[in-house]
Amino acid sequence: MLSFLKRLRKKANPFVYTDQRMQVKKLLEAELAQSRHVVLLYLDIIKLSEIEAKFGQLVTSRVLQQMDHALLEACRQVMEPPVRLIAVQKLWGDDYAVYISAKNEVSDIFLHGLCVDLKQEVESELNRQLTYSHMSEVSVHIGYANVSGAELSKEMYSSVKFASQMAKYELMSNEFKHMQQFRTIMEKEDIHTVLQPIVSLKTGVPLGWESLVRGPEGSPFYSPEPLFSFAEQTGRSFQLESMCRRKAIERLQEMHPSAKLFINLDARSIDDPFLLRGHVFKLMEEYQMNPHNIVFEITERHAIKNFEAFRTVIQEYRKKGYLIAVDDAGAGYSSLEAIAEIYPDYIKLDMALIRNIDSDPVKQALVETFVQFANKVKCRIIGEGIETEKELETLITLGVDYGQGYWLGRPRREFAPTTDEAINKIRELEQERQPIVLEESTNRVGDIVMNTICVSQETLVRDVHHILERNTRIDSIVVLDGQKPKGLIMRFQLYRILGGQYAVSLYYEKSVAQIMNNSPLIVDSRKNIEKVAKLSMERESFHLYDVIIVTEKENYIGVVSVQSLLDRLAKARLEIAAVSNPLTGLPGNLRIEREISSRLSQEQPFMVLYCDLDKFKWFNDQYGFETGDEIIRRTAQMMATAIRVTGSKGSFLGHIGGDDFILVGPCSEIEGIVAYVLEYFDSYFVEFEQRGEGEKPALSISLAAVRCEPGAYCTPNQVAEMAAKVKKAAKQIPGTSFVEDCELTQSIPH
Repeated sequence: MLSFLKRLRKKANPFVYTDQRMQVKKLLEAELAQSRHVVLLYLDIIKLSEIEAKFGQLVTSRVLQQMDHALLEACRQVMEPPVRLIAVQKLWGDDYAVYISAKNEVSDIFLHGLCVDLKQEVESELNRQLTYSHMSEVSVHIGYANVSGAELSKEMYSSVKFASQMAKYELMSNEFKHMQQFRTIMEKEDIHTVLQPIVSLKTGVPLGWESLVRGPEGSPFYSPEPLFSFAEQTGRSFQLESMCRRKAIERLQEMHPSAKLFINLDARSIDDPFLLRGHVFKLMEEYQMNPHNIVFEITERHAIKNFEAFRTVIQEYRKKGYLIAVDDAGAGYSSLEAIAEIYPDYIKLDMALIRNIDSDPVKQALVETFVQFANKVKCRIIGEGIETEKELETLITLGVDYGQGYWLGRPRREFAPTTDEAINKIRELEQERQPIVLEESTNRVGDIVMNTICVSQETLVRDVHHILERNTRIDSIVVLDGQKPKGLIMRFQLYRILGGQYAVSLYYEKSVAQIMNNSPLIVDSRKNIEKVAKLSMERESFHLYDVIIVTEKENYIGVVSVQSLLDRLAKARLEIAAVSNPLTGLPGNLRIEREISSRLSQEQPFMVLYCDLDKFKWFNDQYGFETGDEIIRRTAQMMATAIRVTGSKGSFLGHIGGDDFILVGPCSEIEGIVAYVLEYFDSYFVEFEQRGEGEKPALSISLAAVRCEPGAYCTPNQVAEMAAKVKKAAKQIPGTSFVEDCELTQSIPH
């Protein structure tokens, strides 16, 4: 062996044979410094442990000694331009690393052929020297990996791991080809992202999109499962995860400033320096986005082992303004533990909980528990894997905030909206859930605005901080572009961001646009307080107590705090309750009279519909007041539904008292409502008809209409007198009936 090495030195070969890692590293650095492409070839002897078990340690040592010689001789025979041999390193036991370089990048086809030639040459030379009887021919594994030199110390280890994984497969096998493909994907970053909408189950509008990784189309790695599986096998998980996150964040430049991008984050790579040490913030500055646009999903591929350290890192993310979601909740104990430890902004329910939830009461009970828990801790629930209309309906009924799944929208390359079918269904269900009180308070949000300090988008974070320090009673600053609001800074949110590590150096001298909330709640001054309060409470927990910006003709006029909004709403509701029916919550006699007076003063034609239940007293006396109350509430709900289903915008519903109701509105709208009641009345009261035994009267309703043409009536009392006469005529007709004042002698039996 020594004489062979001496002969190599005499030939002035440029490579060395060594087991010294630092010596090899210096040689590689010299090659990379010349911009040459370096490749590692990894070899090991197949089943050497069996040889040792059969023939003993002495024979095994002899095999290894011959392997040293055979590998060097094979390299001399095989290595020729365009590649040159740099070094042969004996790693450990029967593992070897052969480093080669080339002026230009070499193809997979070339490297595959080189591996085939080197393997054949090594095995031929090795078996020619081994003459032990009864020993089968010795074979070797071989694999390869590129060495880019980005972080050479780490890469010398990771490339060996990758090449050794490749070496486990036969050179002609599909697995070896797949490993080649995976290596190429990693080196060329040949992956892309698709986006699946996460949809509000109240409005149908996407809250944001989840970024999902895909490999090259048509390859075995298009699906993420084989990608991450090969990455795990070859020690490139962090590299792949980091690549996926970078690809995802690049999509921010295409996104609306108010939307969110959900990005998966493996628990093991939680402290990715790309995310925590400034690299990502340069991109967000370029795209005019901020950390509030990003939600990191803590995935369940690997359990969190040290929650104390994990929680510390999560707090760093929060200080920088990122939002956090726990993925796959309900799939295992670890996700529940993660929820308890890190207080996420969003909880994503695993699709296993959602599948067939419409027919599974146990799953419904579990999801209902999650919803109640989320309401208490101020976070939002996202149901994953919604694939049917029935699943969607059930989740909406249970109060789930957001949904994701094929029925709402499939993953696509572009930021695709919710499907039309899903939007229509969500809006239909939302309409049905609306309360039966139809008259709105006249209170406008513009009546309670207050002033705050405003700055331009170019104002530095440093100056905003100084403004808040000097004005201790101010908790919000509005960012304007001219007179139009573009963003919002809340005191507690600014302090939270600046309290993070590196935050001052990252943000202090940047414009406030980099950290402002660029999608605050902005409402017109004419908007009703109750609607504004509802919009305010639907915001994510991080912004739940932000002020609401109020505009007039899209120009800023002031802000409203959540506290003042709720105080005014409570006052308005007390006022409404004082003149409303306590059983149905509908306007009572005083407000009904005001409504008719207002319509008469406008000198526009309208219709008053008097609605009176027939046989109500019999049901109330027979089954008790609880049944009677339920019939009255059901009637109010039916009338309210009729108004919504027919699309009536100008109709008013009031409750005179007992079983009498009043509808006031345009003639065409009232006619549509009457048609709905005549057709569907019986379906609302089927169970009351089926109660008890023996004969019972049929519950029905009498409808009496009064057309109020301009000048026909002067006071509400005159209208009421005519309505009473028409109602009397309607009640003479058996069953559900409808009579108009212009034809008292005619009726329409149902």
